[in-house]
Amino acid sequence: MKYLFPLVALTTALAWHNTVLSAKAPAESRLLHKAPITLTNYAPDITIRFPVPLICGRLADANITSVVVVNTSSNRDTRLMAGLTREGCFKALTELVPGENRLVIRAGNNELALTINYRPQTNPYVVRVFYLTDKSGSTEYQTPIENDPQDYRGRLDTAAKLMQTFTAERMYDLGFGRVTFNLEFDADGRVIVRTLRADEPAEFYHKMDGLELWSYAGRLIGRKMPHRTAKNLVIPAFTRFDPNTAKAYAHTALGGGSLALFGGGNLFTWPASITEAQKTFMDTTIIDTKSFFSDSVGRHTFWATASTTIGAALHELGHTLGLPHSRDPHDIMTRGFDRFNRAFTLVEPPHARRNKTYEFGDDEVAFWAPPSAAWLKFTRWLALDRKDFSRQNTTRITADQPSGDITVRSDNGIGAVVIAPGGDSAVNIPIDHNMPPPQELRIPGTELAGYSGEDRLMIRVLDTQGLSKVVNTRELVVRSFVRSWRFSPITALWSDPQAFVPVDANWLEAVAAAAASVKLARSETPYVDFLPHFPPGKRQNTAAYAVRAFTSDKPRDIRVHTGSDDALRLWLNGKLVTEVLALRPAQIDSESNTAAIKQGRNVLIAEVSQAGGGWGLYLRMDDNRGNELIITEDDRIAELAPSGAGPRAH
Repeated sequence: MKYLFPLVALTTALAWHNTVLSAKAPAESRLLHKAPITLTNYAPDITIRFPVPLICGRLADANITSVVVVNTSSNRDTRLMAGLTREGCFKALTELVPGENRLVIRAGNNELALTINYRPQTNPYVVRVFYLTDKSGSTEYQTPIENDPQDYRGRLDTAAKLMQTFTAERMYDLGFGRVTFNLEFDADGRVIVRTLRADEPAEFYHKMDGLELWSYAGRLIGRKMPHRTAKNLVIPAFTRFDPNTAKAYAHTALGGGSLALFGGGNLFTWPASITEAQKTFMDTTIIDTKSFFSDSVGRHTFWATASTTIGAALHELGHTLGLPHSRDPHDIMTRGFDRFNRAFTLVEPPHARRNKTYEFGDDEVAFWAPPSAAWLKFTRWLALDRKDFSRQNTTRITADQPSGDITVRSDNGIGAVVIAPGGDSAVNIPIDHNMPPPQELRIPGTELAGYSGEDRLMIRVLDTQGLSKVVNTRELVVRSFVRSWRFSPITALWSDPQAFVPVDANWLEAVAAAAASVKLARSETPYVDFLPHFPPGKRQNTAAYAVRAFTSDKPRDIRVHTGSDDALRLWLNGKLVTEVLALRPAQIDSESNTAAIKQGRNVLIAEVSQAGGGWGLYLRMDDNRGNELIITEDDRIAELAPSGAGPRAH
């Protein structure tokens, strides 16, 4: 099946979504004359796969100021939960038990029965929640609350459930169904919060920057509690605000690979139970910013800080699920996370920069914008049930040189295609998921012309098996990337991302000699992926080597353009050409350096050090006149002729 979509129509996706939400009101208002309580997002006897639904509706009597949901099937302390009402509208949370849940919604003297079936997920791709302590094992977080019970488990349980609910309900609003990630629950329905003890005292981690702490936490989990199909949300207990320096130590917000790390400096503002969630998002208690941390973009109230920090933790979790930043201001993948609270409330309370209640519109609520939601739909972490996924990524992305049209093909079926100028998701190709997934999709080059001024124009593809491919459109038009390498069986443990592994001339000779006996491997794409060439046990915290030998008929000065995931060192004939110590995604031409090729045999050795997640290299060369250089099949360096003419002989 082939799809052809002009992108000019895609930019209307968000506007369409908001129009649909607003258009509900007239039809629903006509029903108010017939029913005291009307539901706007749930139907009777529906089955969902998460335990905390957000139930929205309207009341015929706009003067009613309270609504309560009673789960008559539950004996838990969340059996009765109060919701929020305003001018005839209501939002209420309830907590379900596995199986059939008979709910009663009460508003004034009126009642409405609603049955929701909760069937727990069987998806083995889970999100785990960790509370990271220092060597002492102390779980105390900093707090201004007198006699704070320090219920970190309750606060993390509640926040994780709210993130799960937010994802399900906002995905549903966009037409993707109530899909969401799986959490680990105990027999009582509480999220399992794993306490992870670090090796050093808190002061040791207070000296780390965010990246160092993220790297350390990832290694610690890998050593103590590894899990191949888990994304891990980690909150440090030892985040501290120092009033003397006005700095927060061990506070960071980073996500990628399998780890999302967010500082615990404002844990005191998070609701300690799901029954307190909506009340918390209305709490106008002021934070004394001279004594305590307030991550709230200057709003400095409990509700605002809880909204920003829970939303930001979800933002970092989004990165682990493969989402880049977004260009939609209300997307969780931008500062939309500041407005996480609005998904659960009807108005926004005052704060330090605004002294009155704010009535926000449907289009001002945090959500997963269409490009982010389209991607999430097909990640394995939102699969809901156990599936036998394919391991073979069949996605191919090609460009027609004359027209600039881009064609995406996948034998597995195409789940999502996102256009990401500058690396930020901007628009997605709409795919009708009521039809069989397309195996081919074409994007007209004329529709991409509006992004020509961007440094990077990325095409992001996720197939129906949860396998992704991301290309820079430059990959599709630049032909000089070195794609064939020999991967040396010699590797080194890269335990410290702040330093390269020790290397000398003897080590490089041994690496090259070992690689000489290995078959030349060719990448189908300009991005040379290291992961398939090394066993699972050597795909993290490892420095590995790709070697390529070639001959030149004469000496020449060149420029070598590289990009790697993660750190990179490159040697040409034993001389260091490129050195970049960083944890980063691979990008084309991240750096360029001069080098000299000698007449006769030359040897390139690329060391790419891997912390976790993706692992690979881009490398291309040109001469001092800017002519592209390639290494031919017979291992000669040659100047690339115009398209279709083949390499020029020398």
